[in-house]
Amino acid sequence: MNEQISSILKTHVEYELNRFKNGGYRQTIEEEVTAAFGWMEQIKLQDIVGPEQISRLIQRNVIDNPVAGGITELAGEMSRKVLASDKNNKTVFEDIFNRKQFDDIVDKVISLKNVRADLIRQLFYSPVYSRLISNILCNGIKEYLLVENFVVHNISRFFSLIYFGQTTFNTVMTPLESYIEKQVKKYIDLNIDNIVSYSEKYLVKFLNENQILEIADEIWKSLAPCPLTDYFKQIDGNDMEDFIIIGHEFWLHFRQTNYFKEISEELVYYFFEKYGDQRLDIIVEDLGVSKELIINEVVEIVSPGFEKALEIGYLEDRIRARLASFYSSDLMQDHFDRIQQKQGRA
Repeated sequence: MNEQISSILKTHVEYELNRFKNGGYRQTIEEEVTAAFGWMEQIKLQDIVGPEQISRLIQRNVIDNPVAGGITELAGEMSRKVLASDKNNKTVFEDIFNRKQFDDIVDKVISLKNVRADLIRQLFYSPVYSRLISNILCNGIKEYLLVENFVVHNISRFFSLIYFGQTTFNTVMTPLESYIEKQVKKYIDLNIDNIVSYSEKYLVKFLNENQILEIADEIWKSLAPCPLTDYFKQIDGNDMEDFIIIGHEFWLHFRQTNYFKEISEELVYYFFEKYGDQRLDIIVEDLGVSKELIINEVVEIVSPGFEKALEIGYLEDRIRARLASFYSSDLMQDHFDRIQQKQGRA
């Protein structure tokens, strides 16, 4: 590069560098964002990208791309920080979740009458519930017959059995208890469907609008004034890390399922069906993004970086490196030679 071209390069570098000094980068950002929004007014989404490209992007970066181990490790460490924070002692449940939000959830639960009834039906007709209710009823009835009613009040010689001695007492009571238990179980097994059906109908009727509101009010009164420490002390850091690992492993599996791939593709095509023929500026506006928002946020984010890059000379080096490749090119040298030749002939 000859001396004259080098001098032009130096001047050009100084000019570009001055555009970033004293906060000048804000003007550059405003110019570029304004130009981008002007361009978006002339371009439709389908002019620059299609659903197939987005689907492949999701495949590469969401489905195929491995999740960095550092992400889950950092999540675990940060969860420990949350649990151990002193702020938990000073913050009550109501500070982060107000009554209106709670009431909105309750109102929604009340409105989902069919869902509520279906959940109760699914629970009550599960084999687990049948076994649970059978055991509870069997033990309750057996205890009542042996202790509260049958033995104490209806066996006239109950007290005389005590005089026979403990061995005799056990000899009589053990077969009796076994017989009662057998008969009770037999009765419950024969009537379990009716018992479950009655339980279901009772609970559906019990959980009416007024009852749910009353229960919800009691729950809120017990939750609202409690500091977060009362909740977090039941879970330690290891528990949180375990939940994060479980969630991470679920995501690794879920993203590989046909369901996720098909649903994500379906949503991408729906998005293009809705917005494919729309101008980009309208799409951006619908998403709540404005030109002013982008300018302010970009300036806020990049300001410290620009200031530091200016301070250490990094920005100047990068500007010079980008411009030097042009000024040292054969194209620039040929152009400069032609100018000199014209000047010589003149």
